[in-house]
Amino acid sequence: MNPNQIYTLVYIFTTFPPEVSGSARFNWERVQWLAKQEKYRVVVLTNHWEEADVPTVPPGLEKNLIIETFPSKPWIVYNLLRVPTFSAARLIRQRLAYYQPDIITVVDLEGLFFFSTWHLVGRNYARKHGIPYITEYRTDYYSIIQSSTYPAWNLVKELFVKPISIYLYHQCDATLAISPAASRSLKQLGISNAHQVLVRGVDLSALNPSRRNRKCLEPWLTAQEQNNKVIFFLGRVAFEKRIDLLIQAFARLKPRQEKFSLIIAGDGPVDIVNKLKRLAQPIPNIHFIGFIFGETKANLLASCDVFCSPSPYETFGGAMVEAMASGIPVVSVNSGGVSDYMIDGVNGYLVPPNDVDGLTNALEKALSDDNTEIIQKALQDAQQLSSEQGCQNLDNYYQQLLNSKPTSYSPVMH
Repeated sequence: MNPNQIYTLVYIFTTFPPEVSGSARFNWERVQWLAKQEKYRVVVLTNHWEEADVPTVPPGLEKNLIIETFPSKPWIVYNLLRVPTFSAARLIRQRLAYYQPDIITVVDLEGLFFFSTWHLVGRNYARKHGIPYITEYRTDYYSIIQSSTYPAWNLVKELFVKPISIYLYHQCDATLAISPAASRSLKQLGISNAHQVLVRGVDLSALNPSRRNRKCLEPWLTAQEQNNKVIFFLGRVAFEKRIDLLIQAFARLKPRQEKFSLIIAGDGPVDIVNKLKRLAQPIPNIHFIGFIFGETKANLLASCDVFCSPSPYETFGGAMVEAMASGIPVVSVNSGGVSDYMIDGVNGYLVPPNDVDGLTNALEKALSDDNTEIIQKALQDAQQLSSEQGCQNLDNYYQQLLNSKPTSYSPVMH
């Protein structure tokens, strides 16, 4: 690879700000990081939102970071996310011809294809020009679909979703598994072009136990709750997050000790949010506060007493890492990506999936025990899961691809 050459990376994103998911935030962090390396021109092709704009490119990066949007629509599978319209595919093809990329990366293959463009935009360009066409496995859609939380999908998953997903991933030259859990899911699906590259990470720069201040909780609690111990959930309010289990576990805690509160931060489809609010309505001291960002989020993470996520379907679990870096004990599920970096009783508390009794007992233990050693170990381990480390891993992978100089693309094993 010529050290003076600037290589063009094109990202086709369906998850990018103003969307507020952890994946969207990381995608914004990674393109800035790569552009700052001054060896890439990074081109982002992403959804247009009528309600809000994509982020502004920071000063000094205008030459190496370009963001363009294409027409989009709410995704029928999850209407708070947006996906390209069928007509957007033509515009994306035109931009690929203009920018002439050295690598094309498609993030969220399912969102790009299902009920959207119905084909893999950019694949023909990559084949014609002999460049890598890469995707990343970031969401374990298949496990979510086969769970009982979406029973209607069980009728079509084996005959429709699974075979088409396998076909789509095998149309790509490489599928990057962002975690060991993602690798296991890909193997279970029968996808053979997977390469484990630990791409995902969390921006830890604003997260610190020193932010702990009980006054940060005052706006969210009633006057009678100001001295309560507070359990915190942060994330999308969706069926697969199993917030219903957390509400049930919290209800079982109440008779044992009245001085607890539960804050649920995030949002989701109106019907799901309303269903969870109805479940929580008879139980005192549960507060739904919507999305929170920036300083507010960092302060709340450090100031609550326990973080809890009962979701068994995380391929990474960024919110858990954020809580670990904020100095509060984490209660989660021994499943998916969380079990790759969290050890029960060492740097957090893990329970079996869908186990309300286990979740209740773990919450009670985390709220009553001395967690000093667990918190200290979690703080250390969170540093290995930073977004900067994830970006460096991705950079190393790209360097291998570009150094291989294939005449016809052959994926680099990693």
